[in-house]
Amino acid sequence: MKINILMTWTNWKSPRQQAYVEDDEIQFAQKSGTLSTLKPVSSRANFFGELVTSESTAIVFTDFGFDVGEKTVQEIELYLHVSRLGRTQDKTIKIWNGERIIGKNQANLEAEDKNTYSGTLKVWEVNTAKNIPYGTDKFGIYIDLQPHTEYPSSVIVYLRDIKMRLKLQDPIQPE
Repeated sequence: MKINILMTWTNWKSPRQQAYVEDDEIQFAQKSGTLSTLKPVSSRANFFGELVTSESTAIVFTDFGFDVGEKTVQEIELYLHVSRLGRTQDKTIKIWNGERIIGKNQANLEAEDKNTYSGTLKVWEVNTAKNIPYGTDKFGIYIDLQPHTEYPSSVIVYLRDIKMRLKLQDPIQPE
């Protein structure tokens, strides 16, 4: 018996919804298709040389409009374009399962302005694809950015583009 396994990538999809997670941190506003913080995200050294930070709020981006059907998700790719100005870093990049963040934090302190976070469900440490509502408006990504963890800074954060795609496996059909 021969088994054919067909895997395909979805098109890149942009989120249609967003929700701010923390009320006590710097909020974003939409300007000409770009999200930007209302005031600078910053870090400054105190008397003891420790950095005191003022961070942006985390955002959950959802409703990517994936049509998964009976297929199984094998991989997730997230494209993020942030104008970092060398002073903004990832804090948390995780999957949102409709209720909470799950899996491994994919944050990359050395991420460039344009960065792709990619990997199998094992890399994302998402144990089972079936309990995640990929095809609903609840599935998404949790993004939290921070000022540089080592150098004082004060910059406006610009989230310019967020896209996601999924690698899908068709149901296995014996021939």
